[in-house]
Parts: sequence; C-alpha cells; structure tokens
Amino acid sequence: MVVVVGGQRERAALSLRSLLQQSAIDRMEILLFDLSPPDCAALPGSNHPRVKVIRGSPDDLLGASRANGVRMSRAPVIGFIEEHCEMQPGGAEAIIAAHRGPWAAVGCDFINGNPSAGKSEQAFRMSYGVYVRPQRHGGPSKYIAGQNSSYKRSVLLRYDTHLDLMLAADLVLQWKISEDGEQLFYEPAAKIAHRNETEFSRLCVGVFYWGWSFTGIRAEVFGWNWIVKVFRILLSPLIPWVRMVKTLIAIWPRGVWQVLQFFCDLPFSIAINYCSAAGQVAGLLRNVETGVREFSYFEMNEPRLLRTELTP
Repeated sequence: MVVVVGGQRERAALSLRSLLQQSAIDRMEILLFDLSPPDCAALPGSNHPRVKVIRGSPDDLLGASRANGVRMSRAPVIGFIEEHCEMQPGGAEAIIAAHRGPWAAVGCDFINGNPSAGKSEQAFRMSYGVYVRPQRHGGPSKYIAGQNSSYKRSVLLRYDTHLDLMLAADLVLQWKISEDGEQLFYEPAAKIAHRNETEFSRLCVGVFYWGWSFTGIRAEVFGWNWIVKVFRILLSPLIPWVRMVKTLIAIWPRGVWQVLQFFCDLPFSIAINYCSAAGQVAGLLRNVETGVREFSYFEMNEPRLLRTELTP
C-alpha cells in the first residue's frame, strides 16, 4: 500500500491505523510518503515493522510520490489509499484475493467517512455514488474509482514515462489500461470510508483543480492536438449535463429512492460540475503542472471535518 500524507496529521494517522489493523498485515508492505512540514511529528504507527517512511517536503507532489512508491515496492500488487480515507476490516484480504485473477486493477466499494457533516453527503454521492453498487454486482467492470484502487505492479511499470502524471489522476491511467486490452475488476468486499469536503465553496475549489489536472493529463497522455483541444473547449458547457445523464443511467436500476435522491441533488451537482468544467478548460489552456500542484496540495491539506468538529 502506498500512502501519501501532508499536514492533516490526525486523519492521516487514522488512515495508517486502518491499514495496520488489516487481517492481512503480515502480507503487506506500507510505503508512507510524509510530505508534511519539517516540524510535524512522526505519525503514530509509522515505526511498525511493516511500514517504511519516506520523508519528503510540502513541495513534493502526490502523483510523483505514488509513482516513486511503485518503483520502490517489492510487491506484485500496489494499492493506493488517500490520507483522508480508512480501509474497513477485511479490505486488504479481499483485494489480495481478487488480484489472483487476471485483472490489471481492482476497485473497492465506498462508504461516507464523515456522514451528516455539512455538505459531505451531497459531495459523497456526487463523487463516489456511481461507484457504490449492490454487493452482488462484484466482477469485471468498465470503471472503478480513482485514487483508491489497486493495480498489478507489472502493469503500472509499462506506463513509467507518464506514471507521475497519471497517478495524480488515475482515471486516465485506467482508460489507458482498458485501451490496451486489460480488464478492471470491482470488489465490493473491499470497502473504504472516504471523508468528503463539507463546504460548497471548498468543494468548488477542489473540483476546479481536479478538472484542471485531469484534463491536462488526459490531453498529454493521449496526445491531443490543438484541434481536439479547441473542440473540447467549445463543448465544455455540456460537460455537467453529460455527466448527469451518465450518472442517472448508472443508478436507474438501483431503485426509486436513489433516483429521487439524484434529482434532489441535481442543483448541487450541476453547480459543482460547472466548476469542474471550468477547471477542465483551464487544463487545456494552461500549464498542466500548475493544476497538478494545486490539486496535490488541496487533497492532502484541505480540512474534511467530522460532524462533531463543525462549528455550531
């Protein structure tokens, strides 16, 4: 497992603890990239014999650190978990078992890690709701969640030239893997609790930089020329609506209550997705490294509060 942490020490410690408590810990290697300021104390649990700490600096990037973890690792399977996430009991065991199959990548199921905290419920449904599927739907999949999935190391090393970038937005990596004929697998027995942004304004910032990084990386990896970029910029106002249609199609079979919830969330989701669309335009017009750096810092340092931590 590769974990990259920043200045949010309490939640990073909980994320590390969730890995150390896995039943499969004796078969795990945890590479902990600590990019916090120099005056931050070591994370509790980082002296565990299964943990190797790589001390970096706040100027280091999330994707580049993850790629270095792939190169340093000795394991045949590489899993990634965000520092604002906690793996649920049995998750690692399920991932290891799934990777005995021919799959290039295995994705997890998700639960909300900070329920009822501000806008976290809406943010979770918008970002991860499409990846939360009924338990019986485990198996080969056209898509799995980004940022918290696992891959066979041999597959990742094929893309070493672009790995630093693609591991900052690994949906691009998944598309590249699928384009090259490999298969993805969804394993609902592996669950991760994901903490979400609690304020609308901060979520807007996060998705803007995500869109910037994602589209800039996508354009570079797939070699888009200026004609493709101009075409996509012109169509960018349609991005939120296309995504909403795809989301509705995905959740339609799950029952009337989830469909009704989708329509209740629609104003929120459309507004947030326009921020993402603006970021995607920035990714085609401006330097991709700037977006990657801003998104990297946001991911590891933006507060994602619990309900009990919110100001009354």
